[in-house]
Formats: sequence, C-alpha cells, structure tokens
Amino acid sequence: MALAPFSNIKLLDTLVFVAAYVFGFRIGALVGIVSESIWSFVSPVGIAGPIAPFLVGGEILFALAGWAASRAWGQRFQLASPYSLFIGASLAICAFLWDLETNLATALLQYWPAPTVGEYFATAFGPLTLPFTLAHEVSDLAFGIALAPLFILLIPRVLRGPL
Repeated sequence: MALAPFSNIKLLDTLVFVAAYVFGFRIGALVGIVSESIWSFVSPVGIAGPIAPFLVGGEILFALAGWAASRAWGQRFQLASPYSLFIGASLAICAFLWDLETNLATALLQYWPAPTVGEYFATAFGPLTLPFTLAHEVSDLAFGIALAPLFILLIPRVLRGPL
C-alpha cells in the first residue's frame, strides 16, 4: 500500500521473482496469485473487476522468470555483479509483457465484441498508457538491480538462523 500513490510502481513483481528464485516456481506463483488477487479487490484505486484474472495471470511471468534464473545460477549468486543487472533486465522485460498482456485485455474488454487492431494498438501503446508502462518497467529494473539480489541472498540466511 505504501507505493499505491505512485502509479504502476510495484514491489510485488520483485517479491514474486524472489519467491520463485528462492523457493521455486509454485511458491513464487502462489505469492503472485494471492497478492495480486487481494490487490485486485482491496486497492485504494478501486476494484479491478473483469481485468482481475489478467492481472493475476500476468504475475506468473515474474514467477517463471525467477524460477528460470534460479535454475541458471543456483547459489552462485553475488551482490553487485552482472547477475544484478540481468535480474533487473528480466524484471523490466516481464513488466513490459505484463503491461502488454493487461493492456490488450483492457482493449478486449473495453471494445468487446469486436475490437480492431487500431484499438488494441492505441490501448497498448497510446499516450495515456506509455507513462504508466515506463514507470512500471523502470521501477522493476531498479528494484531488480537493487533489491532482488539482496533479498535472494538474505532470505536463506535469515531462514537458517544464527550459526
């Protein structure tokens, strides 16, 4: 809720990625599904309505990316390394795909039963949409570089407890 005043800046994406990296795809997907479901109905901007399943489904992208990254690197992960940049880029790409998916779904719902290609394009890439899309991608890039690597290293250490 703390980031709610900042449109489309979401820590949730990073948390879903990290959960999947540390605990596996099922846990990451569960974190995304439960969190986005709650946010879709208990949000300060209002209830998501018919777009909610698309918002929830989009979080699966972040779980898949986190799970794939964990398979690629495992425990060889380090702070302030190329891994951090790769995680940030992965989150930015997922944010772009999430925005594209939800914007296309918005056009489908808004112009039902026969949306045109132009309506899809305007909804996905129009001047009203671009600021939100850019905010989402840039914030996911930043959170992915700065926070995700820290969480990935700290969570297992905290769960293990003192040595």
